[in-house]
Amino acid sequence: MKTNSKILVNNTIMMYILSITKLVIPLISLPYLTRVLTKDCYGSISFVKSLINYMQILIDFGFLLSATKDIIHVMKKGELPNKVIGDTLYAQVLLCLLSMLIITICCFSFKLLRGYEFYTFLSLIPIMLSIFLFEYVFKAYEQMGKIAIRYVVMKVLALILTIIFVKNDGDIYLIPIFDIISSVVAVAMVFIQLKKLDVKFSFSFKRIKQALSCLKDAFTYFISNFATTAFSILNTLIIGVMLTKADVADWNVVVQLVTAVQALYNPITNSVFPTMVKEKNLKLIHKIMLIYMPLIFIGCGCVLLLGDWAVELVFTKNYIEASKLLKCLIPVLIFSFPSLLYGWPCLGAIDKQKATSMTTIISALIQVAGLVLLICIDRFTLVNICIVRNITEISLATMRMYLVYKNKKMFTNKSELKNNEQEI
Repeated sequence: MKTNSKILVNNTIMMYILSITKLVIPLISLPYLTRVLTKDCYGSISFVKSLINYMQILIDFGFLLSATKDIIHVMKKGELPNKVIGDTLYAQVLLCLLSMLIITICCFSFKLLRGYEFYTFLSLIPIMLSIFLFEYVFKAYEQMGKIAIRYVVMKVLALILTIIFVKNDGDIYLIPIFDIISSVVAVAMVFIQLKKLDVKFSFSFKRIKQALSCLKDAFTYFISNFATTAFSILNTLIIGVMLTKADVADWNVVVQLVTAVQALYNPITNSVFPTMVKEKNLKLIHKIMLIYMPLIFIGCGCVLLLGDWAVELVFTKNYIEASKLLKCLIPVLIFSFPSLLYGWPCLGAIDKQKATSMTTIISALIQVAGLVLLICIDRFTLVNICIVRNITEISLATMRMYLVYKNKKMFTNKSELKNNEQEI
């Protein structure tokens, strides 16, 4: 038990290093880009980024959870995960081809992408290269440190190159090119790390049925992840169609800030997931809530008091509207932590994947219904979008906490924990 606790602590620390990087990088790159690019140009590339994020969800397809779980189960049987890794890679190759087709259609469909077609396709390449990062392998082996180190190297490299060479709207094509370069470096690091772990995989184009089976198994996770993106990415896409490029720019700044804060939550959910799959210890989840929720409330208080000053200082007065929107989204910052923690780490650990996905789908439908209502009553404004976003996050957290409570008997009870500790 002590060994498992030590692994959990180490993985959490490494995931925090990863999350701090995810927090710091946008806080450096966003202010820089908002200063050197015009607001309309920044709005356009923000729209492209939102679209590419959808492709990231499509290519990942929930494998970070499903493949991680499959590898853990295979290794428990004393078998090698070679086949699982190979079949997952094959499935992701198929998804890359599908994403290229979707991007091509979008370039002909969205007016906001006109003139940015080449930029859009360049932005897709790093996402396609991500299939060779094999994050689900390192997660299954509980080697979170390798994921963190690789990410830090990749993003810091791209950031440095961007700051050095991107000076105006004409240089925006360099941004995805630098992402491609950093992704190639990360992939090289991955294969070195896999060799050190003595991890190999068997890949064959003949195993189309196995690849399709992987897609089928991961579909539940994919639906959940895809529905989750509707909360932020779908908003950006609709704002790009309904409102102005400046509105897209303001909204993207807010989304990046919220995402940066939520990045602080991910280390807990990512590091606790393998432990929960093995132990199903609900008491651990309750302890985490007691520790982190007070810190979250303190952070939200700081947003209320210092939000305007901080946004103006970092992003200039041109983006002061973003500070108002950030304050409107404080409920999202509060409720997204329990919605994440009681999601896959809890419900996924007791094989309630469908229930978890259903909560996300229902919340996404609430989000879509809210957006449609705003359009119909001619109240489609950024502030009203924030209100709808808050409602969906509160709904998601409430449903997941209820399901955990309803299925609490499926988690390990105290007497079982004591017996396990004695055996260990």
